[in-house]
Amino acid sequence: MANKLFLVCAALALCFLLTNASIYRTVVEFEEDDATNPIGPKVRKCQKEFQEEQHLRACQQLMRQQARKGRSDELDFEDDMENPQGPQQEEKLFQQCCNELRQEETYCVCPTLKQAAKAVRLQGQHQPMQVRKIFQTAKNLPKVCNIPQVDVCPFKIPSFPSYY
Repeated sequence: MANKLFLVCAALALCFLLTNASIYRTVVEFEEDDATNPIGPKVRKCQKEFQEEQHLRACQQLMRQQARKGRSDELDFEDDMENPQGPQQEEKLFQQCCNELRQEETYCVCPTLKQAAKAVRLQGQHQPMQVRKIFQTAKNLPKVCNIPQVDVCPFKIPSFPSYY
């Protein structure tokens, strides 16, 4: 009887340890993305400045608009019902966003865009494809804006399981 009780307790303890280990591993993997960056302290400074000063407001607005459209992985400036002033207003917003990016330190462009995409994601109820569009837009903005020394940001785009 004591042996069976011991085995049950040992099995439960093992399950508990495995559960905690997998949770810890997940957290470490999530944070590893920025921790392995060779200019880590500079990146943390960029992220802190973004949080304190809320940089890239026009870029965040552009990400929101692109997510609402959500048609493709390219930036899309087509006229729609939500934007009665049409492509001219979106082009102006795009130019403002590019100007904001040009004011950032080169090493801050991608970390700041990643923070901006996270902020946009957290500010609203978004479908998985809209979240992908937010991050895809952020990832490609340096290339589209012709930011010197930055092409496409290397951060990961969130993926969601397919239920179809």
